[in-house]
Amino acid sequence: MERRRHERHDLTAPTKFDWKSPDRAHCRGEGVTRNFSAGGLFVMTEESPPVGTTVHFEVELERGNSAVTIRAKGRVSRNEPTHSGGQIGGFSISTRRMRIEKSGQKGS
Repeated sequence: MERRRHERHDLTAPTKFDWKSPDRAHCRGEGVTRNFSAGGLFVMTEESPPVGTTVHFEVELERGNSAVTIRAKGRVSRNEPTHSGGQIGGFSISTRRMRIEKSGQKGS
């Protein structure tokens, strides 16, 4: 039985994220989204924050000559390890709200 409240969509887009480690150090990472929904996203990366960590993230979306950036904060709800077969692991982020900002025109 499907437990998700929001429909997921396959989406590959560059993602930047940051969080504070348990010793309060500021950590940063980059990855690529695997899927996206109104309630969160999955980020493929080698640098996964621990489950339960609050992360700030931004996703760059481009279409034609325009681009938008989605910014939000959320909580890491699951980690997946990188498999020896080459599939990159990562983590899922659950969030309640996202902000969309127009990034401007490409090629200007």
